Amino acid sequence: MCKRTVLSFIVILAGIAAVYPVLNRKDEVKMTQVASTVDAERQNEFRQLMQELAKRAAKFPGEAGILIKDLETNQTIMINSSRLFPSASLVKVPIMAAYFQAESEGKLKLTDTLTLERKHKVRSSSKLYFARTGTKFMIKDLIERMITESDNTASNMLVDNLGFGYLNQKFVEFGLKNTDLRRGIMDLAWRQAGIENYTTAEDMAFLLEKMYRRELISPEASDEMIAVLKRQKVNDRIPRMLPNGLVIAHKTGLLKDTVSDCGIVYTPKGDFVICVLTAEIRSFRSAKTFIGRVAASAYDRCYKKPSEEKI
Repeated sequence: MCKRTVLSFIVILAGIAAVYPVLNRKDEVKMTQVASTVDAERQNEFRQLMQELAKRAAKFPGEAGILIKDLETNQTIMINSSRLFPSASLVKVPIMAAYFQAESEGKLKLTDTLTLERKHKVRSSSKLYFARTGTKFMIKDLIERMITESDNTASNMLVDNLGFGYLNQKFVEFGLKNTDLRRGIMDLAWRQAGIENYTTAEDMAFLLEKMYRRELISPEASDEMIAVLKRQKVNDRIPRMLPNGLVIAHKTGLLKDTVSDCGIVYTPKGDFVICVLTAEIRSFRSAKTFIGRVAASAYDRCYKKPSEEKI
């Protein structure tokens, strides 16, 4: 393919990608209506939380999308929750789901092996980068590394095996409305050309809730995926300011200008989904602190046990 053709192809793809910018517009803040069986105190707690988070989002030096949903009452706070953000490593969650789906279809077994090739290797966030080319790894071990360590070499092996077409098809079948995979997760050359992977807080929350309710693929598959997310080793965002000992199933995402974290927090007073996506950030530290404070605000207002209250 000649250079002119390649350049034209990149320009066309960049134009397509431009349809999905992170829109810089007025914040969209809303809370869903709940059944009358939810007591007034819990409704009031969520209203106060919504007001607090709306103020935090407005002051955040960048773009922020937030969705928090109580998994018992279905009360939901949405702040820019349908706005498109670069997915970064958040897309590894639906990639994991696609593998469980592929196994259910008889396309593969999670105990099958994939061979590490030179083209798969990336230095960023990858212990597998140092593994010998030609080494074979079980798919289930690659999924574990992709989620719990966010290993990008493992991700490349998995994406290369199933392919973009299959993965994007499964994303749609899962019910995701605005999540796609247009380039490799760490293919920065394509990113600089304007080709980006996108998702929304709503899509990520939807997928996590399906797992939580054991409705994604099968009860057994949902349980296994939740178990992997609970073994997350990158805990500098949602868990950042939460009490030690809380169980949290989550996945982080990070690129040069975006930091995110989406997960399920399990508490004695109830469980909740929390998705916080940021973009156009000033620093990793400020974005991670913002995510931690959003999670802490939700916990403190709605889920803290009376024994934890300060006297």
